[in-house]
Amino acid sequence: MWRRLFPQRASDADLADEFAAHLAIETKQLMERGMTREQAEIEARRLFGNRALIAEDTREIRGFAAFGRIWQDVRYAARVLRRTPAFTAAAVLSLALGIGATTAVFSIADTVFLRPLPYADAGRLVWLGIHFSDIGIDFLPSPDYVSWRRDNQTFQALAATQASFGTTMLLGTSDLSEVRAGRVSANFLDVFAVTPTIGRAFRNEEELPNGPKAVLLMYSFWRDHFHGRRDILGSAIVLDGQPYTVAGVLPQSFIYPVDIKLDLLTTLPVSPTASHRDRSMSTWGVFGRLKPGVTMAQARADLGRLYAVSKADFPKLFHDYKLVLQSLQERRAGNVRTLLLILLGAAGCVLAIACANVANLLLARWSARARELAVRAAIGAARGRLARQLFTEIVFLIAAGTLVGMLFVVAALRGFVHFAAGELPRLSEVGVDFRVFGIALLVSLATALIFGGLPAMRAGRVDIQSVLQRAARGTAGGHRFLRRALVGVEVALSVVLLSGAALLLETLWHLQYDHLGFQPENLLTVSVPLHGPNFTGSARDDLAADIETYLHRIPGGEAASLTQCTPLSAGSRSATFSRSDRPLPEAYTLTDAIGICGADSEYLKASGTRLVEGRYFDDDDRAHPDAVAVINQAAARAYFPGENALGKQILGGRQSGWRTVVGVIADAKNQGLNHSPIPEAWVNDTSPWGGSVDLLFLVRSLASEAAVARGLREEMRTNHAGLFTKVESLDAEIAERTASPRFNTVLLSTFAAIAFLMAIVGVYGVLAFSVTQRTAEIGIRMALGATPESVLALVMKEGAATLAIGACAGVAGALLLTRYLAMLLYGVTATDPLTYFAVIAGLAVAASVASFLPARRAAKLDPAVALRNE
Repeated sequence: MWRRLFPQRASDADLADEFAAHLAIETKQLMERGMTREQAEIEARRLFGNRALIAEDTREIRGFAAFGRIWQDVRYAARVLRRTPAFTAAAVLSLALGIGATTAVFSIADTVFLRPLPYADAGRLVWLGIHFSDIGIDFLPSPDYVSWRRDNQTFQALAATQASFGTTMLLGTSDLSEVRAGRVSANFLDVFAVTPTIGRAFRNEEELPNGPKAVLLMYSFWRDHFHGRRDILGSAIVLDGQPYTVAGVLPQSFIYPVDIKLDLLTTLPVSPTASHRDRSMSTWGVFGRLKPGVTMAQARADLGRLYAVSKADFPKLFHDYKLVLQSLQERRAGNVRTLLLILLGAAGCVLAIACANVANLLLARWSARARELAVRAAIGAARGRLARQLFTEIVFLIAAGTLVGMLFVVAALRGFVHFAAGELPRLSEVGVDFRVFGIALLVSLATALIFGGLPAMRAGRVDIQSVLQRAARGTAGGHRFLRRALVGVEVALSVVLLSGAALLLETLWHLQYDHLGFQPENLLTVSVPLHGPNFTGSARDDLAADIETYLHRIPGGEAASLTQCTPLSAGSRSATFSRSDRPLPEAYTLTDAIGICGADSEYLKASGTRLVEGRYFDDDDRAHPDAVAVINQAAARAYFPGENALGKQILGGRQSGWRTVVGVIADAKNQGLNHSPIPEAWVNDTSPWGGSVDLLFLVRSLASEAAVARGLREEMRTNHAGLFTKVESLDAEIAERTASPRFNTVLLSTFAAIAFLMAIVGVYGVLAFSVTQRTAEIGIRMALGATPESVLALVMKEGAATLAIGACAGVAGALLLTRYLAMLLYGVTATDPLTYFAVIAGLAVAASVASFLPARRAAKLDPAVALRNE
């Protein structure tokens, strides 16, 4: 049984017995001819020949040699790689990073761009609207949605959502909690061909302005908040103080078409008689499902006809704005297309650098082992056997790199899902794409086979004498130019990635530290949502006064202001700017828009905004809430160019009196951190507007956010039970607004750091290997009078030349490619010379350190020792 399972060991023992018997017979015969035993044994072994070759030939004849040789090669490869841990670790890590990074990013790109959306017949789903170029937003006014839904000829259904896609509502009556709700038209589920897991979809009457109110629960919210109770169907839950009937629960697999987290869906108020002349008309996002067989061109023509009717009905609103029609897949991917393309390019660069690093390592290893292979060939090793041995080592490296690469892919994808959930769509669907993994593996395998295999194929055809003589002289051997060229490629690609990362780092710095126009430190917002008839008129004013009084009593409190906006928002509403000494503008003139914010007299002190000229509101202005206004510098530049705005009358006309400008305050980033401020005006009137009676306060306090929230909850529980309060810091809001650029920066910087490290390792490796191979040459130079300084300069010069060529190529490539970053940049241009100078300088310093280490070793060589060792 043992012999059947392990025939190799048994046959080796048999061969040893046979060899011993043959040698004994030959020795006996030689002794009979007169030789001594010692002479006879030596002559017998000579006549018998090479026992190892005879053993291999015998195994070949008996048919089990192949397995034995493979097993022998495997063990030998493992020993060789274990004896060179630095080479093995560098090669495996390079392969793992190249394969892993490429697979992770391409898997995400495949999910976002190529994989069908998780809806039935998703190719027929589209996004449509009108692009209002003045404000850079696509939406459809509610009257047009109603008429287009009714009169179109190419869509099976058109569904609307609120333009912001999600809103916050308060759940409960006493112990209130916030929930995220999506407001949609009643036919929303029809467009996406979704059926509730339990219960029913919305009914048509539930979208009417005064119709019954219903909600559909997301599966996770139903499971976690209501513990999966089926008896919740048909019962009422209270949202924003009003009862809503639970109509159904959406499937666990349902994904909202916009990447935001929602807890439930409720209906939009869709008025069948909506009109463009209705001042309360809304702006909605619209999804559609094409009829079977309808093309995008046919749908575009149909919508063009409807759009022409809308413009004819109210041309002042639409001007020359363009119609937008996109497939839903294209729409979802469009916002991150540039980012993903940049990441794909970065991953490709990392893979190329990894392949160049592996190729360099293999070429250096081949050159270092040329003498060993020549000796093995000289004593009879066949070319095929040598090639197979080297191929076995390559397979070992590829297998180890693949295994570590798979671990890297899993870790990278988990990191993406965790840190980029709000930045990239469909991350919950991302998994390892083994097609991409296979392609990256093939690229790495091809690199290893080309740069490690071709030398192996030449192993048996070398001129043994020349190799041994060259090794004895200590010259650098072959592939010297190719190794330098590969390092140059690594340096060039790393310059491209480092330049992109540096530009994004500058952008992030500008977003966070450029002049904000106010002081966000120690600045909090306190919001109090109010619903129902109990908070109108004087009741709301009394509640606001009570809360403001408490906020002034907070230990460490410096100021508290009742307001309708924060410094980061351009007012609570928008109006068409007007001034008394000019003709009144036409309604819906978006080019003359100005944000309006109501605030009390402590707004400037609370927000930390600087007064530029004039004055701010004072206590005397309370008696005349419609008489004065304060504007920002952007409004003064836009509407009073070359004039003094103080004393001018604005924001009046057909239905209201004029307000006198009494002050101008500094601009704040009211249109986003990466946009210039837009015109804004403050009025000393904080009464409700647009149907909302919610309260908002700005509080400047040395107390922490948690302390203010805790104290306010206790105050409200004692004096105003049943009200919900929310405390947030402006610093946190700024951090949230910079989350996307911070994510972009960290991601590209990670790729750049990997590329940088591999390039520096490449520079060090080439020079260290060169010094090792040229030990005898350096020894001769020093014996003939070369100083350590000249030897140091010789090696450093070699590294500097490689770096200079790679850096020049990298800068050229960066100038060509970083222009695609332009839309992600702020405060810096894609061709900023200081950025490129800093990148080159940093890379030069690091490369100089990498070059200095082997150069110093060369300069410290003892000529006598170097020549004696050689």
